[in-house]
Amino acid sequence: MITPPDAGGYSDNQLTRALYVRDMTSGGHTLFDIHAALNWPSVTLPGGWACREEDMLQLLSQSSDEDIHRELRMMNIDYCGDDYVNCYLRPLNLWLRTDVSEGAAQRLERFHTAVVGQWERLAQAARRRSTIPLFLEAVSVTDETEIWMEAIRLNGQGFRVEVAAEASGVPAVANHRFEHHLMWCGDGITPSMKAIFQSSLEAGDPVMLTGTDTRVKLPENTLSASA
Repeated sequence: MITPPDAGGYSDNQLTRALYVRDMTSGGHTLFDIHAALNWPSVTLPGGWACREEDMLQLLSQSSDEDIHRELRMMNIDYCGDDYVNCYLRPLNLWLRTDVSEGAAQRLERFHTAVVGQWERLAQAARRRSTIPLFLEAVSVTDETEIWMEAIRLNGQGFRVEVAAEASGVPAVANHRFEHHLMWCGDGITPSMKAIFQSSLEAGDPVMLTGTDTRVKLPENTLSASA
């Protein structure tokens, strides 16, 4: 799609073309879509993430587990890690968890199993490479799949991720050495866990809060007692 640079480097036209390909890929278009758009600019392309999601929903309804695993594997190869997780896996997870149609529970279970299975294969491959060790601790989650999607995203950024998936309300202990420690908050953080985070931070530990909701939240039993 992009010709190699000459001795003087890439031309302006080549750089423009490369940026266009990147933008199309970030929009969830396939290589076939991008090739068509480059060669026939007047063609209106269907596709994008919505079509990729529809393809997976069809597989979850009708196809074998191997077909589902193969599709996830190819999607992870064809798209960058952040786009794959943020624009594809997370919207699919949300859709499946709000779906009330017939067979919804089975589709969600198959999706969760496929995501965890993909993570296990990626983690095994990462152990064979020279990658940066990172400890991902679930402080709180809104569902059982989100911590594994985040682990896949971090793997795509070049980390070798150890996951503590159970949000138990007490600090998790890593089994391996790590250079970074991320505390994932999908549904807030309790005052006690926030205090532990602050103490670790003040001690100079390589720790950071991350996730979709890092607000301090009181435990529900405390709220009930004060109501």
